[in-house]
Amino acid sequence: MSVGSLDEHDTAHAVGDDGTDDRFLVRNPRQIRQLLQSLIDQRSLINAHLGGRDQSFPTAILELDEDEDWLLLDGSPSPAANRAAEEAGHLLCFAQLDRVMVRFRVDHLERTGDHRHVGFRAPFPTELVHLQRRELYRLETPITDSPHLLFPVNEDRSEALHLRVVDISAGGLAVTVPASCNAFGLQKRYDARLDMPDSGPLQVSLIVCNQLSIKMANGTETKRIGMRFDGLPRGGDSAIQRYIFRIDRQRSARKNGD
Repeated sequence: MSVGSLDEHDTAHAVGDDGTDDRFLVRNPRQIRQLLQSLIDQRSLINAHLGGRDQSFPTAILELDEDEDWLLLDGSPSPAANRAAEEAGHLLCFAQLDRVMVRFRVDHLERTGDHRHVGFRAPFPTELVHLQRRELYRLETPITDSPHLLFPVNEDRSEALHLRVVDISAGGLAVTVPASCNAFGLQKRYDARLDMPDSGPLQVSLIVCNQLSIKMANGTETKRIGMRFDGLPRGGDSAIQRYIFRIDRQRSARKNGD
């Protein structure tokens, strides 16, 4: 995944082949088992994206094999989704533990059960991304395919700023404004509309965490405004994750020459 600023004090860290910061990768089998078990214990909903497609379905881990590193995923109520999962080859799964994102990939799915209750058996993932609470991915957004923030600048909402989101994560976003713009106050809460390319507008609440002056290559000065989500509507987190996944997949395909 393409990673932008993780915080305001960026430092160099090793990055994996898919762009994942190594600080967030869990490869120890015992730790992977513990995190998967926590997903079961907390009854965490998992959004499973079909490999190579935009389609996804909700699922959950039903159980872990006690002796071998196999897991059982719940199937979809939709027969078509189950057939697509079988054909996809792998699933990219997103979930949350204590509001912290977990991402992993499962391969070699084996369908189990019957038409009344379908499941999928698969080996444990070889690695798992577990983001730290204060260090969520911030995906740098492509200029031609970015979310936009409609931000009111007065109380009656008669005037608004239409701002391109320059990076986004499950925890927040950032925009840039002219250096002279004083519409944002540190630690203040704002209600705004977030327009997502894939899923339409989301009404969100944001708290301004930081403001950073930036000098562009042409000498122009701007301000980068970093904000965290203080409230997302139902399905908002999934919409953001789907967007991040799509952009990541497109970038990986271009990198591989597909």
